[in-house]
Amino acid sequence: MKESRVTAIAALISLAALTGCGGSPKPQASANRPSTTAPAPKSAMFCPQVAVLQQAQTLTTFLPGRSDVAAQLTTAQITGVSGDCALEKDKQALLITVKPTFLANNGPANNGKPLTLPWFAAITQDDSIISKSHYEVTLKFSDNANTASATAKPAKIEVPNVPDSAQLQVLIGFEMTPDQQAYAAAHPNATPNGTP
Repeated sequence: MKESRVTAIAALISLAALTGCGGSPKPQASANRPSTTAPAPKSAMFCPQVAVLQQAQTLTTFLPGRSDVAAQLTTAQITGVSGDCALEKDKQALLITVKPTFLANNGPANNGKPLTLPWFAAITQDDSIISKSHYEVTLKFSDNANTASATAKPAKIEVPNVPDSAQLQVLIGFEMTPDQQAYAAAHPNATPNGTP
């Protein structure tokens, strides 16, 4: 993972004004630790929240070295994310399955070519990134369509089934360069169906 991307995502998470109580996300059992770190009863589940990170929800890409409308490849958006939380009894762990959905337009410079866009799923607590996984989704335009949609393959994330895990968030967003982040901040109303 590149340092600049870690710093950029940390800044985005800070902007998201996340809340939650303190505590270790990967607690160890200990007689001196509070009961929140003890293994959960078999029937209890402490699932994290799953959400789209607003500052990384919309991505606009251009031909290299340009940022004019004629050079736009696409404006893409994460339109939603479904999450499922299942108990792995043998491991005292939770398996989180996330499936984001995407919509992208066929920009003037794209000419209907399939688009492969990078996205991430990050486990966070407060302003800290605990772990981050990287994925890609491909959107294909059919019959000169102006937009294309896709649902990503399910991404699976495991967390301990302890009360502290309920304070975690699984945040979904596009991987973005600093220039793409700046463009998104300057064009907050950009959507695949509208003009940036």
